[in-house]
Amino acid sequence: MRRLLDRLYLTAAAVAGLCLVLMALLILVQIVGRWFGVVVPSTEDFSGFLLAAASFLALAYTLRSGGHIRVSLVISHLHGRSRRLMEGVVLLLALVLVGYAAWSASQLVLESYRFQEVSQGYIPVLLWIPQLPMAVGLLVLEIALLDEWVLLLRGDQPRYMRHDESAVGPGMGK
Repeated sequence: MRRLLDRLYLTAAAVAGLCLVLMALLILVQIVGRWFGVVVPSTEDFSGFLLAAASFLALAYTLRSGGHIRVSLVISHLHGRSRRLMEGVVLLLALVLVGYAAWSASQLVLESYRFQEVSQGYIPVLLWIPQLPMAVGLLVLEIALLDEWVLLLRGDQPRYMRHDESAVGPGMGK
């Protein structure tokens, strides 16, 4: 199961990286096209779609690698059981909030699909297509948060904390 989850996070991150590369190439094509008087339509729209996809698809991998900014003003003063309890509460709250966001994003995708909504640019794009990576990214983040919470409940140190030097305290991990 661990290998499957790690592959899921890595695959989402790789697709996010691919989106960034495609966005850079698209902008490069637009720049070169301008030199020769060629207009590349909807470059801004597609760049925005790719940026949103990259941002959401990279969330779970960033969490697992400890890349998210953590405000640890309160928690840095806690140790042992009280710290584990606080980490558990925070992870549970994040699970609820991200779960709601994933559900809402999924509903948005379904609604856009049902009504066949299209973008307003030169090239009309069915909106459910660029919205789908947002919902998938939030779903993968929800899985990663659940994964971290289960690690904490089992008595292990969550992966995101292994990268944070200040997080290693008495009774907090291996």
